[in-house]
Amino acid sequence: MDPSVEMYDSALLGILQHVGEIKPFIEVVFSFLLRRTDFFRIMKDKESKMGFPPGVAKQLVMDTVTRYEQIAKSLMERSYETKMATGEVPPRAVETVEVETVDNNTKNTSSDTKNTSSDSTTQDLPEQKTTQPEVKQEKTEPKSAPYESGLPKVTSQKSDCYNGAVRDNYSWSQTFTDVDITIPVPKQVKAKDVQIDIGRKHLKVSLKPGVVQKEAEVLIDGDLTYDIRREESMWSLVPGVGLQINLEKNLEKMWLSVIEGEEEIQRDNIDPTRHLHEMDEDAQAGWRQAMFDFEQKKAGKPTSKELETHNVLEKAWDAEGSPFKGTPFDPAKLNIST
Repeated sequence: MDPSVEMYDSALLGILQHVGEIKPFIEVVFSFLLRRTDFFRIMKDKESKMGFPPGVAKQLVMDTVTRYEQIAKSLMERSYETKMATGEVPPRAVETVEVETVDNNTKNTSSDTKNTSSDSTTQDLPEQKTTQPEVKQEKTEPKSAPYESGLPKVTSQKSDCYNGAVRDNYSWSQTFTDVDITIPVPKQVKAKDVQIDIGRKHLKVSLKPGVVQKEAEVLIDGDLTYDIRREESMWSLVPGVGLQINLEKNLEKMWLSVIEGEEEIQRDNIDPTRHLHEMDEDAQAGWRQAMFDFEQKKAGKPTSKELETHNVLEKAWDAEGSPFKGTPFDPAKLNIST
């Protein structure tokens, strides 16, 4: 395992402590890849410089998971062997089969000594009692109570309320172009149990009668803060997450609330950064070039423009009529102004 990855432990640990669990931590990582990189972008052709070919990004994740599973297995085996060698743990755990062997020996002993005195019979009793702890160990823990009727409270996950907020029964986040709403629902809810009406300036979300309550349960019902593009908006039911609604904004501007009349978020807390995936390909290419030039300057290396100039001069160095023809290319001999 590459030790250099440990240098990011402090930053990652801070994120993990903030979200509290592994699942939202992974959501934060993939949300970052979606919003700030071209990881999920599919290359249109071989000449495209953005994204990956179809299936490559997914395979990259699967290969990484498989590799770290093997590393974890190797570390666990090595740790166990070390503890066993130092006597911290006994050899491999005794299986319950040995308990049956003790019972068989006890039965054989009792059959061989069937005609002995009653004193020898009472000596077998403590030996039978020693098997009782093994039986107690096989006792399973009671399972947690099933989900009770009613909707759970929304847990505050940073990725679910980016530039948005957490409400009593839903959370929302936004970019310049769209609004994402997440509504937790009971696990037994199916898509056919949900009724969602998305209008140009109105949103109503409800569960049909008999799903959780006898009557229909309204989750959201109100006028939207601004108009949306109804035809380009959509919703889906994600198992283990809940209802996810994506509203395409009609105007590229930040909202202070989803439903009119609800508490507004603080304008100063909004991140005005336009994410990389929201830019067109020309803008993304320009951003990448600027970042490349910044890193090159930081490392004391030539920028993209300087590299381009050097490439042109290197080709002209050996051209006919050049005073440097036949000599090794040396930029130091030239007065290059970039």
